[in-house]
Amino acid sequence: MNGGTTINRVENIKITKMKKIYNILFVLVAAGLFFSACKKNDYFVGGTLHNAKVNMTTYDFLKGNSRGLFDTLLLLVDKAGIKDKINKQGVTFFAPTDYSIQSYCNYRSLLEQKKDPLKKWTVDSIIKHELPRFADSIDVYMLPKQVSYNDLTENGKIYDTQKANAKAVVSYESTDNPNLGYNSNSTVLPRVMYFNYLYKPLDEPFVASEIPNDVGARTLVQTSGVESTTGLVHVLVNSHRLFFAK
Repeated sequence: MNGGTTINRVENIKITKMKKIYNILFVLVAAGLFFSACKKNDYFVGGTLHNAKVNMTTYDFLKGNSRGLFDTLLLLVDKAGIKDKINKQGVTFFAPTDYSIQSYCNYRSLLEQKKDPLKKWTVDSIIKHELPRFADSIDVYMLPKQVSYNDLTENGKIYDTQKANAKAVVSYESTDNPNLGYNSNSTVLPRVMYFNYLYKPLDEPFVASEIPNDVGARTLVQTSGVESTTGLVHVLVNSHRLFFAK
């Protein structure tokens, strides 16, 4: 379909442009995670500290991103008719970026090419075949309560997600990784947030950083602590894959 082809062309251009800024952006955001440990009322993006409270809904905050990191995500949200889910009052949304959708399409393309070498899985394919799955699976990125830094621990806590019987571990961990803001000249270790979607039940006690890969999908949060008029927003790292597909 011409409309579908146009969507894919536009999205591919956006993804290409975003890749050029990814390395710089990630370093800046990682540094922001360090500053957030010192100044909890702010969030960090694009090299600048911002007030954590934004006078708009979660959907509008994502839509207004100056780098278009959520354009494809919101396209799918609109197509699936689930804008109200994103804006549900009191929800914490661990938002995947458009990179996660591109990663998923690449992953699905490889699977499809085992049956047909010419087959590609695109955003149009998700719209045509997987909108119900998208509408259902977006719930695993949402917690039915506001979860901020003060609620978290180093070892992590288990939370129910909006999806029935699906749980996640969220942790707020110290790091000595220079790529995540650590500086040997500082006596204070920066702290970063992780979202760990659980594939299987997890017994307590546990340490979030030691959860096996077959039990949970450990994902770094690259921007955290944004308080919209409807809930909290934490943005997952660009290397995440939509649906936690593996």
